[in-house]
Amino acid sequence: MAEMITPTSRCIEEVISGNIKVVGKHAIGKDVTLNLVIRNMTTKSKVITAEIKASSIIYTRQEINEIYKETRKIQLRGCEEKEEPLTITYDQYDGLLTSDNAIEVTFLCSYEPVVGTLIFQTNVVLDNPKFEIKIKEPVQMNKPAEAEVVFTNPLNQVVSDIVVTAEGSGLLRDPITVKGGSVKPNETINIPLTITPYKFGQRHLLVDLTTNRFQNAKGYIEVEVQKPAEKNSASSSSSI
Repeated sequence: MAEMITPTSRCIEEVISGNIKVVGKHAIGKDVTLNLVIRNMTTKSKVITAEIKASSIIYTRQEINEIYKETRKIQLRGCEEKEEPLTITYDQYDGLLTSDNAIEVTFLCSYEPVVGTLIFQTNVVLDNPKFEIKIKEPVQMNKPAEAEVVFTNPLNQVVSDIVVTAEGSGLLRDPITVKGGSVKPNETINIPLTITPYKFGQRHLLVDLTTNRFQNAKGYIEVEVQKPAEKNSASSSSSI
């Protein structure tokens, strides 16, 4: 998360100052909560105009979808500091995020008759839902082994179009993709995977889970691959 404060005029900094505070941790399905901490740097009362905008962005910070837009008037007494809360609900950003799960929030603050604006800006990156990877049996080189991805839907709506992609050096020669269907809120789905390791030792099974509600949730598990069991050759004895 990065925060930027940019004045368009040095005069504006003599009137107001501030910063953005992100409240708590943020994840897909949860509301995003922030506070603009705004300070009156003079002894006279002020009415600050704050133009608020939130957009989904990609890693280059290019704006993709507008999520939120509002203009507020903030009244400040002389030398007063105030926290102006902002909540962006899940319903407001649902379906508008990119695969980067990033929301850029901007406050453009101004005060007449002072010329210029003060821009407060921050990026909030939302965590994807978690899932579990289980190995269901001892893993042996050159022998198929069963694994599964266990996902419990934390959202308040059905998650569908579930696709799991798995890969891992020494575990899978090529990535495999398995479709998982859909899962209702608070319910759990188990998605089976079959791996056939071709190298022994400690390996990592990497899993990507994508749905209609979020993309590229990542997880991994360490897998200990045993050497193939040696075959005991039947020995025959003969007397001379």
